[in-house]
Amino acid sequence: MKIKFLLILLILASFAYPAFAAKPTPPPPIPNSVCIDAGHGGSDTGAVNQDLTEKDINLQSAFLLKTKLETAGYTVFMTRVNDVSLSNADRYNYCNSQKASILISIHHNSSSNSSMDYSQALYMKKSDVELAREVVSAVSSALNLPNNGISRFASGVLLKANMPAAISEGFFLTNNSEYTFLTASSDRLNQEADALLGAINFYFSK
Repeated sequence: MKIKFLLILLILASFAYPAFAAKPTPPPPIPNSVCIDAGHGGSDTGAVNQDLTEKDINLQSAFLLKTKLETAGYTVFMTRVNDVSLSNADRYNYCNSQKASILISIHHNSSSNSSMDYSQALYMKKSDVELAREVVSAVSSALNLPNNGISRFASGVLLKANMPAAISEGFFLTNNSEYTFLTASSDRLNQEADALLGAINFYFSK
């Protein structure tokens, strides 16, 4: 009777073991790698100022940042490289699958007040805070704009990203002066991309 009882316990334990087995450790992120997410795209234009759309400005800035990062030796991934519609899930799933170290989502703000202009960064998780602070500090300084700090924002991209992530709202696309800067030359976006590179360099140096 005792032997039968012990056999039953062994059988039950063999079924229970998988449920309590340790989950496999996910592979570590790729060192010095950045996933760049150009916000909006496709039918989702984002902010609009006359002939300028945020989706296009975001992508232009993303390509400039990609080139600068690769020149500096980083591994770079981009959620989109053309004018396509992507869901938040498309964006964070892609960055997660690439095992990127950080995620930078590039956006530009909008307001009904055409004189409104400042830099801001958005975060969601505790692990995002340091990156968001570096981003807004560098961008506001480079573009000579007020630093509106960081704000917690319930974005699926930020929430579901496995890595530290931040949304950069570099400037207000709807601002009259920004429209002039953007249509006169590409310097404004180059300045922004340089600032984001500087923020990323500083973040990884810590």
